[in-house]
Amino acid sequence: MTSRHAPVITSQPRTYVLENEANELVEGNSKINNNKDQEFKFTEETDPFRVRLNFSTLDWIKMGLMGVTVVPLRIVALFISVVLCWLMALIGLIGMDRSKPVTGHRLFLRKVIAFGGRTCCRCVGFQTVKITGTQVSKEIAPVLVVAPHSSFFDGLALFFSGLPFLVSRVENLQIPFIGKLIEFSSAICVDREDPDSRHNTVQEIIRRVTSDQPWPQFIIFPEGTTTNRKALMSFKPGGFVAGKTVQPVLIRYHNQHDTISWTWDMPHGAATCFFASMFQWRLYPELEFLPPYTPSLEEVNDSNLFASNVRKLMARELNVPLCDVTFQDLKAKYAAKQKDQ
Repeated sequence: MTSRHAPVITSQPRTYVLENEANELVEGNSKINNNKDQEFKFTEETDPFRVRLNFSTLDWIKMGLMGVTVVPLRIVALFISVVLCWLMALIGLIGMDRSKPVTGHRLFLRKVIAFGGRTCCRCVGFQTVKITGTQVSKEIAPVLVVAPHSSFFDGLALFFSGLPFLVSRVENLQIPFIGKLIEFSSAICVDREDPDSRHNTVQEIIRRVTSDQPWPQFIIFPEGTTTNRKALMSFKPGGFVAGKTVQPVLIRYHNQHDTISWTWDMPHGAATCFFASMFQWRLYPELEFLPPYTPSLEEVNDSNLFASNVRKLMARELNVPLCDVTFQDLKAKYAAKQKDQ
């Protein structure tokens, strides 16, 4: 079943052929490799982990006016929308078997929650989300691959793509209001304390993606960490292990100030990102659905190769370099930096 943004497509999925030249970025983009001596030699302009907010006096005046007029209304509307979505999720969870896809009245509740999620996005400031390209159905591409990942705001991709299921930490089920929404969305929950959880998660992804049952599409943010969108990090293979066609989805924010990014090198935190964004008159996100990518036999047999080639394609479309700095490297560097500070 196609999403509300996707007309029925009867043609065969497009298969990309990546030649050697296509695997590289256009000349002029400085590539960021995994050489240990070069990992953190970024300039302020190219550093994918650095964010600084520099508001002018006029910006502060505008935000002050927003704070006494529009923002209180946004907060009230946001709270009401979240509560209504939570109530719909509570109703849907009554007697629900999470090992099976939702059917019947729960499909209607899923659509209501997706609409409520889009309303929440508009309450924050995303009045209009620009959609380019066409989202295809699960029958054509069971997996949506979204990048670059830069913020909790990227969750808007779920609501504007029909509420596909995702992988979430089991701890997230305890978040007030949000936890029940995650549970109702048929999310696969990973327990990091359980040594078998990772294997079980992979097997469950494969089971759902390859199933003939009416599971929704699977959505994944494969980078595993967040940046300011100036580079594309390595892709984790979890969304590619099933060897099925994927649809790459690019997410962009066309704002004057980067109040969106929540990454490693920034003097402010998540709360500042959220409220600084809400105090803007309008935010300008864009979701671009690229044509589906059907893996070759070699890619089907090697999920890391599959993930790498999709990543190169998306980086080329975004016109950004690749960055192979690992999560462990980032954690070690910035934990030490915070300790020194």
